Amino acid sequence: SHTLHTYQSLSVHSSHRSISRQLVVNMEQLQQVLSTPPPNWQPPLGAPPNAIAILHASLEHLRNTGDEQFLFLRSTLELLTNHGFLGASDSANNPTPLSGDEEQLLFHCVTGVRHVMLFRWEYFQPSFRSCVRDCLLAIGLGCYSAGSVALPRTFTMACLSSAASFWKRAWTTGASNDTSTQVQQDSQQNYLESLMTTNLMPSMQRFNSTDGQELFSYLNSLLVSPFEQSLQPMELMRRQHTGAMAASFLSLLVGEFTGGNSSARYNLPIEFHRLCHQVFENGNEEDAVSANGCKSGLDTTLQLSMGALSSFVGFMLNTDNNNNEAINNESLLDMGTSTVSLTFDVLSWEFGASSGKWDFSNGSTKKDGSSVLLRPPQRWREALINPEFLGAMFRVYSAVRVGNQHSLPRSLEEKRGKMAHQLRQLLLQLSSIAGGPIFADENERRAYAGFLLDGCMDALETILTENQQQGRSIEESDFMCAEVVDLVTMLNRLATNFRVQTLSQLTSFPRFLSAMSMVGKWLLEGSLAECERVQGDIECMEGLEWKYEAVSQILQCSEAMADDYWLVSGDAQTASDNLANVLAPLYGHYIACRVRMSSLEEHYLTQQGEDLDEIREMIWEFGVEEEMVSAASLGRLNISASLSTLARTFQQCVPRLMSLFEGVGNFCDMTAAMAALLEEARMLILCACHLLTDECEGETPSIPDAVCNACQLGRPSGNDCLASIVNLIELLRSVAEAQAMKVSAYPKESCLSPLLAKTLMWFFRRWGAAYVLPLSDDYHREGIFARWSTPESASPIISFCATLSLIYFCHWPQEKELQDESTALLLILAKKGPFVRQLMMVSPSFQQIAALHSICASLRHNASQAEIVASMSSFGGHLSVEAVKGYQRLPYSDRARVLTCLVVGCSDMDNDKSNAVLDSCLKAVSNHFWALCEALSKKQAKANDINVQESACLSILLYGGIVCASEMSEPERVSHFITPYLSQLSGLMTYYAADLTICEALLKLFRDYAERYLAMLDRDQCISLFTSSASLLKHYSEQHCKNRVIHKRSEALEGEFEEEQSYQDILCAIQLLIHLGTKDFTDLCNSSKGVETGQITDLIFFGLQQILPLMTQGLLQYPTLCQMYFSLVGFMVETYPEKLCALPFELFSSLLDSLLFGMSHSDSLVSKSSLQGLASLAKEHLKTHALASHLATKGDIIENCSQRLIQEVIFKPIIWDRLEPSGMALLPLAAIDVQKFIGLVSVISQQLGSDDKQQRMHQAFERLIKPQVLAKVAAEGREGRMVRIQFKNNFDAFVRDIHSFLIVK
Repeated sequence: SHTLHTYQSLSVHSSHRSISRQLVVNMEQLQQVLSTPPPNWQPPLGAPPNAIAILHASLEHLRNTGDEQFLFLRSTLELLTNHGFLGASDSANNPTPLSGDEEQLLFHCVTGVRHVMLFRWEYFQPSFRSCVRDCLLAIGLGCYSAGSVALPRTFTMACLSSAASFWKRAWTTGASNDTSTQVQQDSQQNYLESLMTTNLMPSMQRFNSTDGQELFSYLNSLLVSPFEQSLQPMELMRRQHTGAMAASFLSLLVGEFTGGNSSARYNLPIEFHRLCHQVFENGNEEDAVSANGCKSGLDTTLQLSMGALSSFVGFMLNTDNNNNEAINNESLLDMGTSTVSLTFDVLSWEFGASSGKWDFSNGSTKKDGSSVLLRPPQRWREALINPEFLGAMFRVYSAVRVGNQHSLPRSLEEKRGKMAHQLRQLLLQLSSIAGGPIFADENERRAYAGFLLDGCMDALETILTENQQQGRSIEESDFMCAEVVDLVTMLNRLATNFRVQTLSQLTSFPRFLSAMSMVGKWLLEGSLAECERVQGDIECMEGLEWKYEAVSQILQCSEAMADDYWLVSGDAQTASDNLANVLAPLYGHYIACRVRMSSLEEHYLTQQGEDLDEIREMIWEFGVEEEMVSAASLGRLNISASLSTLARTFQQCVPRLMSLFEGVGNFCDMTAAMAALLEEARMLILCACHLLTDECEGETPSIPDAVCNACQLGRPSGNDCLASIVNLIELLRSVAEAQAMKVSAYPKESCLSPLLAKTLMWFFRRWGAAYVLPLSDDYHREGIFARWSTPESASPIISFCATLSLIYFCHWPQEKELQDESTALLLILAKKGPFVRQLMMVSPSFQQIAALHSICASLRHNASQAEIVASMSSFGGHLSVEAVKGYQRLPYSDRARVLTCLVVGCSDMDNDKSNAVLDSCLKAVSNHFWALCEALSKKQAKANDINVQESACLSILLYGGIVCASEMSEPERVSHFITPYLSQLSGLMTYYAADLTICEALLKLFRDYAERYLAMLDRDQCISLFTSSASLLKHYSEQHCKNRVIHKRSEALEGEFEEEQSYQDILCAIQLLIHLGTKDFTDLCNSSKGVETGQITDLIFFGLQQILPLMTQGLLQYPTLCQMYFSLVGFMVETYPEKLCALPFELFSSLLDSLLFGMSHSDSLVSKSSLQGLASLAKEHLKTHALASHLATKGDIIENCSQRLIQEVIFKPIIWDRLEPSGMALLPLAAIDVQKFIGLVSVISQQLGSDDKQQRMHQAFERLIKPQVLAKVAAEGREGRMVRIQFKNNFDAFVRDIHSFLIVK
């Protein structure tokens, strides 16, 4: 390999270096080590061995075995000496550059030195450790780079990172308690130390290993020295480079103490890292043992960074210096960038002795490592709250930003761009400082926000001015793209942090809103222009991502201000007026540009015959949804103006759309222009819906407050706003009606859009739920509430919605998404209350839907013409054959949802017409099913006939539709209707047990029925449900549990790649068992004669026994199935532990294995259920010795459970979201046999290796497991509760203590 060749070439060059001969590195031995595979090493599976793989494996092996011959360190010193970076002064003045292979080798050698020394720290002499540390620091700082040749940055940063790790390792250890001071003298260490300090690096800066202040003093001198006035250019450049590396070293040092992703592994327990974190933050405070004086390392680092930053800013802005020369000095820019980055890292510190990466119990281990808002301590006030310094920072930023300078060298342009970006990140961080003790009062906080706001707006206005003057395209500069995104993000952060109440008191608040509006308009218009340039090909658009992100930030900022509760107070009128008059007009630009871009994109896709794939379309829809929600908040700042904007846009679109519909009937193909027009209309409807309605999933739909307030009759524009909404609704009704009429006449016409129809139905669903017949509490209110609050005004709307649904049911039955919206619209109207249901009943269209259901309840998809005519004749009425055939083509699941709507809509018992329609709908289902059952029982029909199977599927799904109508008025009627047919429904399993589709449908039906109606069943109905479910599960298990095969990808890896063929039926069966096992159901059945509790639990355990063999670890990887299974098992084990203990050994073993698997599961609900089940089994055995027979078969069951609980859960970081159930499981397990548990603890502690850890482990368990506590584990009442409470508190302290020395980082 190249690296091996490097070693060979090094041996040739070494003969020319006298110092290299002193190193006495056996190059042949090193070459042999790196070219020989480690013992028992195998190449990756399926890959042939090669030199590179062997090299990396050998390096890893050398690190892990401790590098006893110091090959890593020797190689580093020799390479640097050979190239003239180390050694005598004459050779060090003329270094030669390293090759790429040598650079890679040096990097691996330095990281190897770090690994070996950290993992074998006590083996090395303190003087040797400090010598290596200081040597790497000097090399990393560039003290031995001269002339134009510098060491590669990857290598120098590795040296600095290693030095920072060594500093942290000794940070809390003084000379008096350093156990390694007793290490025997080692001749190799002494020789290498002498070689580094005497021969190679005689001028190396040495530090007292426990004196951090000496280190900070030295680094401070490096940070301020580049700003001396009387330096020669070469010396100044060298000092600037050293200063930049010093700042980088401090950043790495802070990162080591915070435990960042790039920090080293120390092979030390968490308590070491927590102590280091605490001491570095607080110094000698809080009784911390520190050798670093009274001032914390963090405060000192902040002082150094702010001092260096002030010096840099002052140097840049000094009028005596040539400003152009300063901002174009690459070395100075590097140092400034490193200093700003250091300040950023210090401000990102997470305060608290056990915070950040070192605390697993409080959920603070976030992926990003920091929160949005900063809360620095009061002692940092002087350094951070300095308006003059903030102003100077913005002036430096204005100087270094690239802007419109195109003649700069590429390297200088990149350095200035990087410097500007780091400054923006620091200013963004300063914008995130939340209120608290760091501000003297609210006036100071407001002034602080004003300085940041003014500086940010100055930068944004400069960008706008440059582009207006130059006429440049906004895509020309990558630096400007990042600049705009960062600046608008900063404005968003300011708005989120300081809120409208504070910002509105600033004189620059109108300017801030104006700047937001101008930048938003500029970005939107630029995006539209680029989209027009590429003619709708979005993938070819330049700068799409950054402009989208910037616009999103502006919309989020607008949303944060619009949703501020302070705006509804009486003191916010001026701020509200500013928002409405200055910022809200941006909504109009957003609508125009966003709709036009979508239209162009659709035009291009249709023209090219392309379409988005399903995943990309889902991502796009989700992004548009979020974007439009934010835009709607912006539009609601001025509802009247926003509605006017929408009205104008609709007036331009709707006439063309109506013209398109009028031309339907010529059977012309869809053109790109037609598709663009339909997409334009659809996007406008989306915008209108988000503006006027909110998503109220799980809540009572209501009209948004902004719309209500804008439509108040007392307001100047209240009448106009109300009229605009009414006109918009009428306009959308006309559009929906026009397309629906054409669909009824020409359903196959390609220029009619199901997607547009779906969007319209979605609009009317959200709008109708909130606006039509609002809640009775709002009837007395005027304005928008009164417009559709009477039967006279609401009836046309409800009839219109029913008509649309009827047309789409009959003429577009295969458009599933449209059918989903149509049924959702009918259902949400039916659930609004009796007034709406009465209006639905008088709607001819709703009555026709009911009639179609009654006719088609017995019609399969493949029903013949004769069957259709016969069904129509038996029902009567005046429906057309075409309508019936169209409804017949609806998927059975959609027919079931329509039936749900009909049952809910016809559920008013006081309405005779509703009762008649409801009876007709239900009888149509029951008559067909009864006839089917009769034919099967009398063998007049064959169960395997395809038509009979279709009829069975239809009947089951229709019964499922009836069951789903639990939100109807008087839902007890459903259980009265369903109960007589439960036995026949479960009886279908005898015919179709082998048909997984029908099995799954039956299981879903019984599951839904038990879930929705269990609370309202009487005794006889419970008995019927129980007996039918027993028969259903018996036949299902015989067919699908005993012979179920779990398919595997590979026999060799079956444990990892198990896959199930289909598990939805298993999931339904588990859920059914869960519902049947509820305590209320058991009590109700046992309250009178008929079914005993034992019979019910026998049924549930029968089902559980059938499912247990299927619950392999592969199958439990499916989240929903896993959660449901452990919910069932956890409930049953906790409620009936005696029955589970009495299971046959094979089944009990399978159950126990699943519990042990679940207790370490990533899902906390799964783990808690498993741990609670394990605790219940242990407590049952403690009371009754229920596991005696199983222990006779396998005697180590309890010990195995205890060991796995301790090692896989309690000793792991995952314990914190399952702390209490883990303790409650350990307590009875330990109490079963205390002596065996003590022996188990001894075995586990011996695996720790260290005598100190073993002793601490024993002491921790002695404090936790007390005989007087274990003796009362099985006690009931107050005594038992007090024991458990005491153990819970002790267990929390036990886990914290154990983790502090067990978890190694």
